[in-house]
Amino acid sequence: MPLHSPMALTHLKFRHLLLIQLLVSEGTIHKAAARLNISQPAATAMLNDLEALVGMPLFLRSRQGVAPTEQTLALLGRVRTVLNEFDELAAVIARVAAGDTPLLRVGVVPQAFISYLPKAIDLFRRAGGCAIRTHEATARQLLDLLIAGELDCVIGRLPNASAALADGAQRLSFVSLYQEEICIVVGPRNPAVHEHDMDYASLAQREWVLQRPDSAIRSALAEAFLRHGVEPPQPVVETSTYIQNLAIVAQSNLFTVAPRRAALMQQDLGLVRILDIALDVVPMQVCLIRRKTSSQDAALSLFQDAFLQSVELGNAGQDRPAKQGRVPGGS
Repeated sequence: MPLHSPMALTHLKFRHLLLIQLLVSEGTIHKAAARLNISQPAATAMLNDLEALVGMPLFLRSRQGVAPTEQTLALLGRVRTVLNEFDELAAVIARVAAGDTPLLRVGVVPQAFISYLPKAIDLFRRAGGCAIRTHEATARQLLDLLIAGELDCVIGRLPNASAALADGAQRLSFVSLYQEEICIVVGPRNPAVHEHDMDYASLAQREWVLQRPDSAIRSALAEAFLRHGVEPPQPVVETSTYIQNLAIVAQSNLFTVAPRRAALMQQDLGLVRILDIALDVVPMQVCLIRRKTSSQDAALSLFQDAFLQSVELGNAGQDRPAKQGRVPGGS
């Protein structure tokens, strides 16, 4: 089947893309046709027209149904992004028609939420920004949602990713916001507050409360131990956010690791203590991540400016530099 010019794709219809997704999920033309509320012959004709437009076979037919070709699987992520974007466009039209403002969907990792997001939202709203819906999860989960078109931007860092995510990252743009150091935190009554010269081997023997293995903070802690030839500690309690960890160590003798800015806020309230230990890891670079296709989105650009201003104000008000601490086992 010959490959057609890009101009041929101007004849693509939304229902063509919906048909691709339904054929993949349903597995038969009959079921996909029922979901589209059309006849099976009409769905077959639509599929034939679609394959003629793109210039390649998209599904293998058999008596059992249809199966996507390798080419279809390669396109499926983009197809789902377009469909999600269309759903969001429909939602925006409904909101505007009802007299409401559009909605900006922001994914944010917990440390950014605590440190800068509240002020950024205030600045954004003062500048005439629209309504905001936040979604909190790990950086990898948020990036998957962003690539799929279910979020407009993400405040986070790009984690070590699979090949699929690396391919999706080519469609993203990154604006550096700030660097986040991590530190070891205990409760104010933990005996470790008065201990000195702890090394990685002794730290590995302590009881820890940590986030899930796919979190950036836990990965950074594991990196610090592995750099020194010590097996990372396995937590006795595992949580979804470092905020839960800080609450737990405040009332126990467990150890945890957290972003320094957030830990300092808790330490100022007398709830936790940051140990004078420098972790041998590179600070995490936190970015505002958006799809390249959103470069003309005025609301998103306004939010980006507000977040950068929030970081600038926060750093100006933080008159104490991050404490480096002692290297475990060092003199």
